Amino acid sequence: MRRFLLLLLALPLAACDGFNDDDFTADVVVSAFLGANEPLPPVSVTETSPFLEAYDPDAVGLGDAAVSVTLLAPDGSDESTVRYQPSPNRGQYVPTDAATVLPERTYRLDVEFQGRQITATTTVPPTVEIVGDSEQSVVYGDGNGPGVRVTQSTRAGGRQAAFIGSTRALGASEFEEVTIDGETRYRSIPGTGALLTPIYQRFLDCDLEDAGTLLCDEDPLQDDAVIGTSPVINEASYIDLGDGTIRVEIPFIAFGYYGPYRLTLVSLDQAYQAFVQTQAVQGGGTTLSPGEIPNVTTNVEGGLGVFGSFARVVSRTTILEPTL
Repeated sequence: MRRFLLLLLALPLAACDGFNDDDFTADVVVSAFLGANEPLPPVSVTETSPFLEAYDPDAVGLGDAAVSVTLLAPDGSDESTVRYQPSPNRGQYVPTDAATVLPERTYRLDVEFQGRQITATTTVPPTVEIVGDSEQSVVYGDGNGPGVRVTQSTRAGGRQAAFIGSTRALGASEFEEVTIDGETRYRSIPGTGALLTPIYQRFLDCDLEDAGTLLCDEDPLQDDAVIGTSPVINEASYIDLGDGTIRVEIPFIAFGYYGPYRLTLVSLDQAYQAFVQTQAVQGGGTTLSPGEIPNVTTNVEGGLGVFGSFARVVSRTTILEPTL
């Protein structure tokens, strides 16, 4: 979520030439993501800060806003409202009553701050249901990646479902810091777990030593290697099996290690999908020049941010090292 807020801080600046901080006016940023069949989440209410100013959560958090989330009836009227209260973390608000997010229902976020009315809506995706058994193991590089077969019911309101795959390595090798030529490097400890996949060995500048250990310039146990996320997987990428189910394949780029994984398949609503896709562009990896990078997509009226929703399901798989 911190990365999300950092991206939003650039919203007023992203495509502007000759920007001067003297012209800066803070704007309100709200964010929350509702999960189907999960408790109502916290809501973040912050403000933007000048482009060159260091990000400080305590400084940008707004502690005197009125926040609520309302479940809408099918006719668009208010069915039930849960009010929020400030948490000990400035700018973070938590629900005053327990409530579970209902799939395929629409919710509205309302925030009032110093007379400003900020609002956004999201329609929660249907629940994701796995059909049959997920692939227990996949050889790295064999095909596009491990697949998960789910029901077509993940389509909502005539809109094709869109997914991301989130992965967590469960058997990563341990590493120890070593000093070589006055520089800190990281060496794998034999027998403690699986090693990095080739692409992540290159990302982290690793060398394979004679003893079968890896020696890396960067810490291989950082989150970006242990936890992976796929790009958005939409109808152009998954496979319609023709029997009411689809096969969603999680690309190997989301797997930093060999070995066992917890794999979470997340179905995104339209706002969440647009945010993730814009975030990927803002984070780099495109051929766009800085002046061409688009603003982060926002579905919030009266301010900035995103009010999105998702449904998710968890499975397990193992990434096997290819044999020669």
